[in-house]
Amino acid sequence: MSERIQARAARAADKAAVLAFCRNTFSWGDYIADVWARWLADADGQLLIGLADEHPVGLMHVALHGEMAWMEGMRVHPDFRRRGIASQVEAAGRAFARARGCRGARLATSIKNVAAQGMSDALGYRRAAQFNDWEIEPAPGDFTFARVATENDLPRALAVWRDASTRVASHSIIPDRRWNWTPLDETRLREHIRAGELRVASHGFALLLAYDEHDWSGLSLIALAGDEETMRNLARAARGEAAYRGYSHLEAQIADAPAANRALERAGFTRGGGMFIYEVEL
Repeated sequence: MSERIQARAARAADKAAVLAFCRNTFSWGDYIADVWARWLADADGQLLIGLADEHPVGLMHVALHGEMAWMEGMRVHPDFRRRGIASQVEAAGRAFARARGCRGARLATSIKNVAAQGMSDALGYRRAAQFNDWEIEPAPGDFTFARVATENDLPRALAVWRDASTRVASHSIIPDRRWNWTPLDETRLREHIRAGELRVASHGFALLLAYDEHDWSGLSLIALAGDEETMRNLARAARGEAAYRGYSHLEAQIADAPAANRALERAGFTRGGGMFIYEVEL
């Protein structure tokens, strides 16, 4: 008799079974244990569980951002792959998002994860953008090229973003603190200004977020805009600021635009992997 595959909303009692098959997803482990409680308590989104004969063997969280859903944390027990579990869970996620007025859904997967890319294609998603990973060791240097933005800088920043090659390459979205890719619009720029995270120069800007976590402490450059020389100088200023603030790491995740790639290379950054962003209409 074939097993029964289905999906439902997660329950607190599912935690042990889920974490058991999520323990070694990546070479360094997995982050599901760290986000389980938050995802389960998400009143706007939904944490979904895939079941095989009532046993939890799959997982996905749906986060809602206006009319766009973000699909994240897709996991399937290694012993239950290629049985339609991911498709069942993703379909339940779409139905949830559609019922709440979403017109589309997005997800991210590693450039190196060919299997996940194939699954995304099979589910009808199309690749919308590519973000490259970069890193460099912080080092003392002049970071006065860029200054902390104020509310007065908002109109200029919006104008720069409208004309930015990285905006076009990014499909107008960038990662946030929870690694959901959402639009960089006036509301979000204002929030970054209030948080002291926007750095501005005469012809461009950078978004620089600080992370002080138990396993990683550093600055993350999540947006660059402007001409190539301005982006290079902003990246160099970020390196100096990271050293000044005492951080041991500086990373960047920037849309795959030729001028931005050259700017980061010229600033001394080393390119690593990256992420593909996929989207589908609901």
